[in-house]
Amino acid sequence: MLPDPLGDAVGADHKGGRRAGSLTPWLGLATSLAAAFMQLLDATIVNVALPSIAVDLQAGVSAQLLMVSVYILAFACSLITAARLGDLFGRRVVFLTALFVFVAASLLCGLAQSATMLIVFRGLQGLAAGSMSAQTFAIISGLFPKARHPRVFGIYGATIGLATVSGPLIGGLLIEWNLFDWGWRLIFFVNIPIGIAALILGYFHLVDARAEHVRSLDLIGAALSSLALFLLILPLAEGRARGWPTGLVVMLAMSVPVALAFVLYESRLAKRGGDPVLRLELFRDRAFAIGAVLAFVFFGTLTSLIFTISLTLQFGFGFSALRAGVMTLPWAVGMGVAAVLSSAVYRMLGNRVLILGMVVFAGSLIALSVILEHEGTDPRWLALAGPLLLGGAGLGLFVAPLQTAILVTVEPAHAGSVSGLLPTVQQVGSSIGLALIGVVFFSLVAGQAPQAVQGERPEYVANLEAAGVNPGLVDIAEKAFVDCATSQLASGTPMEVAPECRREGTAGAGGQSVQVAVDAAYASTRAAAGEAFLEAQRRVLAIIAAIALGIGLASTALPRVNSPV
Repeated sequence: MLPDPLGDAVGADHKGGRRAGSLTPWLGLATSLAAAFMQLLDATIVNVALPSIAVDLQAGVSAQLLMVSVYILAFACSLITAARLGDLFGRRVVFLTALFVFVAASLLCGLAQSATMLIVFRGLQGLAAGSMSAQTFAIISGLFPKARHPRVFGIYGATIGLATVSGPLIGGLLIEWNLFDWGWRLIFFVNIPIGIAALILGYFHLVDARAEHVRSLDLIGAALSSLALFLLILPLAEGRARGWPTGLVVMLAMSVPVALAFVLYESRLAKRGGDPVLRLELFRDRAFAIGAVLAFVFFGTLTSLIFTISLTLQFGFGFSALRAGVMTLPWAVGMGVAAVLSSAVYRMLGNRVLILGMVVFAGSLIALSVILEHEGTDPRWLALAGPLLLGGAGLGLFVAPLQTAILVTVEPAHAGSVSGLLPTVQQVGSSIGLALIGVVFFSLVAGQAPQAVQGERPEYVANLEAAGVNPGLVDIAEKAFVDCATSQLASGTPMEVAPECRREGTAGAGGQSVQVAVDAAYASTRAAAGEAFLEAQRRVLAIIAAIALGIGLASTALPRVNSPV
């Protein structure tokens, strides 16, 4: 058995050598899990609240995009450097400091009085979240002996999976409840009591340990890694919605040479006997190298699927945030139950549980696509509950044991590097996957737009005629509807109505008839969007099912681990 990554620090309290009680590791784990849940939840929960935020703070489309992307950007760019800071100053110290900053930033986000203020505070929140996340693997490894790692990392994997898929539901509930008339601000304020409780638990139950033989912070490596991630993730997060301006394309292209410069510098620094911020020898470990690729593709796929389903339910089908969240509840339930059971399944099957999880997940997506074809744009909850529950179970069987499969042969001395690198791999995978699937999804919506609009055309005309609209105006309105609806759904932002197509509050002669035409066009465009999004979603489900099967097949290359203790 390998020694614990933090050696003698396990079981000793942070004030000096007393053996910790039997509950101490589990309370320390609870602190880490609470922090991980908040970090990942805040990456997705804001999407649900954006319409309310936009109205309240008068935020344009660009500002709304930044509210989401600045968090992801700051989170990813801080991970590798923060992991080394944990090596230098102690993981407990860095973790608790970052947790305090995260709570303070959440309060500031909830109090923000302008879009600019919210963007700045979201960036601070992202930096704190990344700094916490960078300590998590090493902290959990140090709290428990290696024999318990399959169980505790299974719990951790389940937590990050649940946080990822629960954003729409929790966000919808908070906005619907509107406690104390706080509206969207509640999605940030909810972090405060959770964060304070985690701070108290962490102060008393987290060990304070430093990695051995750490000499100095690799400032050049830290700067290069942060710059490479910035140049990569910002264009991916904002490029599609902004129409890929030249500046973002140049940034994306520059990320490659900067990343290569980072790898080259780290390699040379290690050969000179220095202390690089990234230990490249980690990738010589077969389990870690293959597992990192699997995590990269998996989290990119999962994040993308959540994104497309949320858009389809809320914009395509016109569901409220709460109804969309409740619709996906079986997904979270299935994942939670399977994740709890995954440790026992892992003991029986070893890494084969990863294949089982992906096969179940892929099958659920195919079933969901078939059911959606029959249910249409107003699907019943019970009709979707079965495949969603099954899909969640597949995810739970995969994501929980994946952490253990990746870390099973990593040397204890590299625990700090893994703490920063693995979350970075997951975050970059999510960003790239979201960008790629976003392009594919909106291209599919655009491709379905003409047929969907033509399908609504007869009903639109019939509604105008039934309302007694002048026949001459009907012809004009019909052409305007077809042109505007098609161009809107084929655009990079099909959720936004083009300015030239907005004609509200028309007054004067014929004003009432024009307003009737506008209202009918809005309803028909909504119906056409539902059909276009439905067909696009079904194709994305098929694509992601194929990727899931590929992930399952690739997991067979991991070192075989049978009946781990």
